[in-house]
Amino acid sequence: YTPALVLRREYKNERDVLFVMYTKEFGKIGAVAKSARKITSKVAGHLLLGRIAGVRVMERSSFQLLDALSNGGQCKHPELIRLIRFLDDMTPYGQPDPHIWHLTAEIVRQCRITPLVYRELLNILGFAPPRPSALPACVRCKKNEPSTAFYVPDLVFLCSNCSTDDKIDENDLVQVV
Repeated sequence: YTPALVLRREYKNERDVLFVMYTKEFGKIGAVAKSARKITSKVAGHLLLGRIAGVRVMERSSFQLLDALSNGGQCKHPELIRLIRFLDDMTPYGQPDPHIWHLTAEIVRQCRITPLVYRELLNILGFAPPRPSALPACVRCKKNEPSTAFYVPDLVFLCSNCSTDDKIDENDLVQVV
């Protein structure tokens, strides 16, 4: 079994489900679970969004989910959905990164999601320096305002004034300070 964090689930047809997960071994993968929508499915309950579970997958032309077993409770932090959406948007398929895995697994297990978490993940991904004082200036207003948020669709840092713009969906922003 390889540990995996469930990022997303998509219904494929009447019975099958595609689970997008970030795994320790394979990085981000999409694995189809056959008959996972059936009431007798043994994997569906273990693969809730934001849950870490041990999964057994088989790789052919794509990944097929064979088995899953969750180990423990689930984080109930209100920021968890934003974190898993951020990971889904920012991580490429098939590129495992032990730093991302260990940081994310620890965050979810401890259920502690703060702006520092996003700053550390952005640093690992190569978008941000480790210190908040070294964050790039706001890209929108071009002023020397300190950045307080990261806008995921454009992959840019914004100041507090620009991040409250009506045209920006707050679900696409993560606070970094």
